[in-house]
Amino acid sequence: MTHTPARILAVVACACVFAVCALAGGAPALSTNQPSQAAASTVPADLELVFQHAATSSPCGLTWTLLAAVASTESRFDPTAVSHAGAEGLFQFEPATFVEYAEPVPAGGTAPATPFDPVDAAYAAGRYLCALGVVDDPTLALVAYNCGNPGPACQAASAGYAAQVLATAAGYTTPGGDEPNAIQGAVVAYAETQIGIPYAFGGTEPQTGFDCSGLVVWAYGLAGVVVPRVAEDQWRTEPHVATDHLVPGDLVFFGAGAGGDAEHVGIYIGDGAMIDAPHAGADVRMETFTDVIGAPWGSDVFLGAADPVAL
Repeated sequence: MTHTPARILAVVACACVFAVCALAGGAPALSTNQPSQAAASTVPADLELVFQHAATSSPCGLTWTLLAAVASTESRFDPTAVSHAGAEGLFQFEPATFVEYAEPVPAGGTAPATPFDPVDAAYAAGRYLCALGVVDDPTLALVAYNCGNPGPACQAASAGYAAQVLATAAGYTTPGGDEPNAIQGAVVAYAETQIGIPYAFGGTEPQTGFDCSGLVVWAYGLAGVVVPRVAEDQWRTEPHVATDHLVPGDLVFFGAGAGGDAEHVGIYIGDGAMIDAPHAGADVRMETFTDVIGAPWGSDVFLGAADPVAL
């Protein structure tokens, strides 16, 4: 399959540890929470039931939210969709791949099975994702689903696709605490997929590594928002928000003194924690801080926060 990642549609569940958290050396976990408001407002009700039944019947016990996220990303829930490359239906199956996973035809499906029937397609997608090992390693399985194999070239081409699907799946579960908007939630999910990537001064992509503001530029850019390249410009130009009501996805800034220049930026994820690319010799990681202006953080102090998508 060959696809261009679409802009994410869902609000991503935020807690201290995210449903799509990809810690260094580990794979993201699939969430099993109840449907969120985002799911209710974006997933057609009839399709949600189809996804639930297909997930329950899948050989590996995947979640319905993952099936829904793949369908959202692949076709925007359009069962009639056909890509320029000939991929078909709700899950954009290549015809030969669909035939391989279409049997047995599920109850309520069409005989002979067709990728344009939502029931047939959802059950086939569940079998295919399980065969790809989606429960053990969601990112690698989604990379293979998107471009046909889990090799390095395919991984590089489809990393954004996998991150988007996992972020959307997380958004279809009930979040806890302050709820981000769609873009902020996606940004946090994208940033979490980069935990363990080495720091690189001037870096703005996974292949080369990130510096602190480069991680922000990459994550927000993947979510469709352009932000300034360096931390100081992000701090000076993006709308500031109250620090006593931070929302996951907000940017948090640090500098030599309150009221001074921003020398570091992180992406807030909730519960007094952020994801950041801290310094040379370190990896992208989750760190805690005190969200009181002037509070010390290493040799710097907390300056405040900003929301690049504030209305």
